[in-house]
Amino acid sequence: MEHSKYDAKSHTVYNNSLNENRFKELLFIFRLAGIPLNKKSVSRVNAVYKATVIVCFYITNFCLCVDTFVHRHQLEYAMKKFRVLLALQMIMWTHFSVSYRKRELQHLFRLTDSFTWEELPTRDPDTGNLTNAGYIPIIQRLSKRVIVFGLVYHGIQSAVRIVISHDMIFTTWFPIDASSSPLYETVILIQVMASFFAAGLYYGFPSLYATLVCVAGSQMEKLRAVLLHVRQTRGTSGQDTSEETDEGQAAGQNKAPSEPFRRMQQKLNNCIRHHQEIKRYMALLEDITNLPMCGLFLLILTAFCFNAFSAVTSWGDHVDEAQAVLGYITLMGATWVYCWFGDGLSQQAETVKDAAWGIDWVGAPVPFQRSVCFIIAAANKQFTLTAGKFVPVCNSTMMNVRKLAISCNNNTYKSKKNIHLSNNAHLFPLCHAKQFRSRFSLT
Repeated sequence: MEHSKYDAKSHTVYNNSLNENRFKELLFIFRLAGIPLNKKSVSRVNAVYKATVIVCFYITNFCLCVDTFVHRHQLEYAMKKFRVLLALQMIMWTHFSVSYRKRELQHLFRLTDSFTWEELPTRDPDTGNLTNAGYIPIIQRLSKRVIVFGLVYHGIQSAVRIVISHDMIFTTWFPIDASSSPLYETVILIQVMASFFAAGLYYGFPSLYATLVCVAGSQMEKLRAVLLHVRQTRGTSGQDTSEETDEGQAAGQNKAPSEPFRRMQQKLNNCIRHHQEIKRYMALLEDITNLPMCGLFLLILTAFCFNAFSAVTSWGDHVDEAQAVLGYITLMGATWVYCWFGDGLSQQAETVKDAAWGIDWVGAPVPFQRSVCFIIAAANKQFTLTAGKFVPVCNSTMMNVRKLAISCNNNTYKSKKNIHLSNNAHLFPLCHAKQFRSRFSLT
């Protein structure tokens, strides 16, 4: 197996084994979904598995669409199916987006070869909060546990329904009777493979997004720390210069008094190169994720609306209500992951700008001043991850989504209550007549 690859455009050798160690859990999750990232060649076994899970998922998706259309006149049943169908459309959109930008995504992984975050502290020494470098291993461990929990939960409840009710994992339409053996077992196997595909993308993409954002955030934290060190060194450069001059005269050496500036100049040049690499990485990250995030946000908003309507139409069915609550939590959790980490990256970019502005360049040599001006101009450009280039992926967007979800729940519940009252309106005159007779008899 080849562990490195040469990019002719950038004349860079990329180490695949490094990414395998850093993103082991994420790469496994996507390979579970039939997307072999960070691999130059795919074996025949993996190719067969990839084709199998993709075909099984799209067969299940098509049959569920037809089943929803066939039972469109049964409102409660159709809403339950449409809720599951929207989740499958989110997975299908994610699969299309990742497959279409797979080459750029692999290039993004290779850009991380020049970054290091293992040596960075996992907690902020001032606040005690987790840093971006501390979030990276936690996200990968948590994503593995979440996908295992999701598959186990889905497998247990599906196995119970299969044994007790002779039901399917996904109740779907088929052109022929699929309740008899061996067609029934074949359909169950198809839906099991589709479940692996769906779980890998449904839980894997938010983890991938958060990890890649944290990689950029960790480099911003690292760059800010170096810039702050340059500022502190610049503040004591006069004292250092006088001390070094005295030592040089005592030793009979003529050491130039601008030696501290040369050291600071070298550090600042390294900061500029590092900042350019970070900007190139973040620009590619924005280019890859803006279109998928636009589609996901639209589907999430639609899913919130139909999830609320489905919960109200099946009011009293506690199992279906629990599934609706679980769907609400899952959608809100994915929205939180996207927006919270995206907002954190924008804040890290602002801290780098503040650190660059804080460098005391007055009285420094002209090359040092030019370098400071260059990094200030580069850091002064605001960076925000977006969904479709027009919606910022930030905390304010998350709050707007949450308000919409709560509004949908309240409006559908009020509509259900009004319909219930209007259906029982014919009982009101009878109640008033009974009250009138009772009062008349007492008088």
